[in-house]
Amino acid sequence: MRKKITLAILAGAMAMMLVGCGNDKSGSTAGTAAQTEVQTIAATEAKTEAKTEAETDKEKEANPSPATEEAPIVGGWSSSESPAITEEIRDLVAKANQVLAGAQYEPVALLSKQVVAGFNYRLLCKVTATVPNAKTYYAVITLWEDPQGEASITDIMDSEVEAPSGEQLDGGITETASPEITADAKEAFDKAMETMTGVSYNPLALLGTQVVAGTNYIIFCEATASVPGAETGYAIVTVYAGVDGSCSVAEVKDVKAAE
Repeated sequence: MRKKITLAILAGAMAMMLVGCGNDKSGSTAGTAAQTEVQTIAATEAKTEAKTEAETDKEKEANPSPATEEAPIVGGWSSSESPAITEEIRDLVAKANQVLAGAQYEPVALLSKQVVAGFNYRLLCKVTATVPNAKTYYAVITLWEDPQGEASITDIMDSEVEAPSGEQLDGGITETASPEITADAKEAFDKAMETMTGVSYNPLALLGTQVVAGTNYIIFCEATASVPGAETGYAIVTVYAGVDGSCSVAEVKDVKAAE
């Protein structure tokens, strides 16, 4: 656009010069000189314009606008790449615990995340009532981190599934140090699922192991019934891996359906 305006101005100037020189003996020479000057300026302007456009394109490639970058979808839940609890999540739960009465929550696994005015985190937690000799149970909570970095629990999916209150449970079940699903646990889970019908299970976190005549793996899963329109819930699935290589589902404990 700037190039077109400049050329129009130059063309008008040349015309005025030619009219002014019309009856002058040197009119022909002056007109030719003016025309040559306009052509020179126009060529210089074209080069400058081309250079500016090239520099602009190069700058766009180096610094793409936010509209072209991949951004989280506001309002949608996205599955966590890792169930491991970070220090940031642990600190947020600690903040939420400070304003709670009646129970305290300990994060076990990060399940999913949602971008809102701040962030929502869906977490598997161990919850213990603040009364003497209280048992510990699993619960799925929604933790909201507001734009100022404060945290509060906005939803709780309670369960009647008892959780370990320490590293060792009765019966020899050992709580895992990390909720990451190990290769052995995943292999046993996949084999056990080959004979399962009616419900589809998606493993999210490894909660514990138990050495028997083989190994039991306690795995927290998403659970969806194999019927149209079924809601997705949660379940704790115990998979048994025998010493002979056989694998089967030993127990399933349902947790309240996810919203």
